Amino acid sequence: MMRGLYFILALLLIAIVIVLGLQVGSFESDLSTIAEAFLNYNPDNTTHYAIVHLRLPRLLLALVVGAALAFCGYLMQAMVNNGLADPYLLGTASGASLGAVLVFFGFVNISVAGFYMPPVLAMAGAFIVTLVVVILGYRKRQLIPAQLLLAGIAISSLCTAMVGLLTFLSDSEGKLKSVIFWSMGSFERASWTLLPYPAVALIVALILFAFLQKQLNILMLGSERAQALGVQVSHTRWAILITVSIVTGFAVATSGPIGFVGLIVPHVTRGLLGTTGRSNLLFCAFVGGLFMLLCDLLSRIIYPPTGLPIGIITSFFGVPFFVYLLSRKNYKFSS
Repeated sequence: MMRGLYFILALLLIAIVIVLGLQVGSFESDLSTIAEAFLNYNPDNTTHYAIVHLRLPRLLLALVVGAALAFCGYLMQAMVNNGLADPYLLGTASGASLGAVLVFFGFVNISVAGFYMPPVLAMAGAFIVTLVVVILGYRKRQLIPAQLLLAGIAISSLCTAMVGLLTFLSDSEGKLKSVIFWSMGSFERASWTLLPYPAVALIVALILFAFLQKQLNILMLGSERAQALGVQVSHTRWAILITVSIVTGFAVATSGPIGFVGLIVPHVTRGLLGTTGRSNLLFCAFVGGLFMLLCDLLSRIIYPPTGLPIGIITSFFGVPFFVYLLSRKNYKFSS
């Protein structure tokens, strides 16, 4: 009963924040103007164009990216049985960022054989970095939480330094400004053509792991117990690793690296629905999208009309939460 109420509340809040977001911008729009823009759209009307082609894609991209990062955070925490895991902290987002930046600075063509390359290289970077961090986190065939976290921070710092080096060496002022703003997290590049990339990746991943929720719950007991209960731990972890790389890669390629969403939201989800809830992944995605929408709305209210970089807003929430988690004695879900 409570689970259904939480879902209804999350969907209601998402709808309310989207309506509020459509009203905020370089000019304020009331509800009647928003309704007219959708019901009687006029392409020559700048107000209609701004609402339909600028504000709405931005809000939907924020919803999808927030859902994607929260979903990936939940998967990574289950994969390593560690409540500190997160696409940002373990370097997945930084690897994706480095791959995308190689395209933005012209090292790779923006389109190859009809494929839009930023998501492709972002996926490759996310996969390679996550794989390296997980390998470094192993000791005596076990994932060590502290070692995993330190490896993630180190590799993430390396990727960030490489992005900084490419930025420093860039001779294009226009590219430099756009990449700097993008690297702090931004939905300014949102458009109807970019939105399908992260949206389709997320939907496919949610459908796939709807059938693997039981294995994820058992995996949180630890690899040895999961193996004893019949879960193919290696196959499940590879499925998670590939899925996280693809979904995070698309999210980062369209919005830049945004931290702490994948850390905070899975903990909120488990706190409300329990550790082994059957609908945890879907609810986590909804709450992640809601959280990102709220951060985007807050950023535009604080610094209108474009808003502060989203990464700054999420860090104000994420850093205290991370410190709180560090103060706990056990980061694992199983003893």
